[in-house]
Amino acid sequence: MNSFMPAEWELQDAIQITWPSKKTDWKDNLTQAEKCFLQISQLITKYQKLIIIHAPFRNPKSLFTNKELLNICLIEANYNDTWARDYAPISIIENGIPTLKNFIFNGWGNKYSSELDNKLNLLLLRKGIYKNLSNVDFILEGGSIESNGNGIILTTKKCLLNPNRNNNFNFKGIENVLKTELYAKKILWLGNGAIIGDDTDAHIDTLARFINSNSILYVKCFDTKNPNFESLDKMERELKNFTNLNNKPFKLIPVPLISVIENEKKLPATYANFLITNKQVLLPTYNCPEDKIVINIFKNMFPKKEIEPVYCGEIIKQNGSLHCLTMQLNENTVAQNLFNHE
Repeated sequence: MNSFMPAEWELQDAIQITWPSKKTDWKDNLTQAEKCFLQISQLITKYQKLIIIHAPFRNPKSLFTNKELLNICLIEANYNDTWARDYAPISIIENGIPTLKNFIFNGWGNKYSSELDNKLNLLLLRKGIYKNLSNVDFILEGGSIESNGNGIILTTKKCLLNPNRNNNFNFKGIENVLKTELYAKKILWLGNGAIIGDDTDAHIDTLARFINSNSILYVKCFDTKNPNFESLDKMERELKNFTNLNNKPFKLIPVPLISVIENEKKLPATYANFLITNKQVLLPTYNCPEDKIVINIFKNMFPKKEIEPVYCGEIIKQNGSLHCLTMQLNENTVAQNLFNHE
């Protein structure tokens, strides 16, 4: 297959993140949130490159050791949000050539300001960070799609078919964009599944993720009294009916939905929001009894990778988690001479 969207576990050039500052969501718990960003960054730089976008008044360079800085490229810019997953470019293999696609970001359906975020990718192209960038006139967030690396895209109707994204496209038109721009051979549409508190309109990376081309990890609610139970139960039934390109069912691995409450508000904490890097899996944890259970599940699922738990209790206060903060840039998409120059 000469054109396809690589799976997250395929070789990466770098991970991209956007650093928190007093002008972002984190202004009320900036010190605590920054600790999480720092831990994520330090884990990534053990083995691969990291691009950090930071505000002019908050350069995090002093937080890192000289050794860590060898794998870090710091870029000063202005931005609205720190959820890099949803506005950073999406890696594609196009006619055998790795490329980055720049979709439109509209603040999750015009819920939040996004003008500065939507300009970041073009800024990084001008600065020579990306080797190439292809603009696509379509609203799409990275957290809303999952690729198995073999022509299958997993997504949700609540997000991609929401009129607050691409209301000039009908269902067939949206499918055609995914097939044309992401080279999808088959699109798996979840009609159910949403976690209370999620303001992305049910991003797939909070619900169900490919862990290999024929296996899907998904969030399961075991408490029938939980208000999320019905929706996630229906989602599980949908997943059981999905098939791969050979019309065979996927292997399904459930992880428990947990309850994280802050100021009497349920937060959309999920273990599905993990990040696969070249040698690691960064797993969000929440100081819950289920953490140990899920860590063991991940060790069994990824025996060749280091499982790195990262406490994301501060991050989930803004309704997102670890995967939402990061974006992988696949092999041969980033200029390697950027590093070790700070």
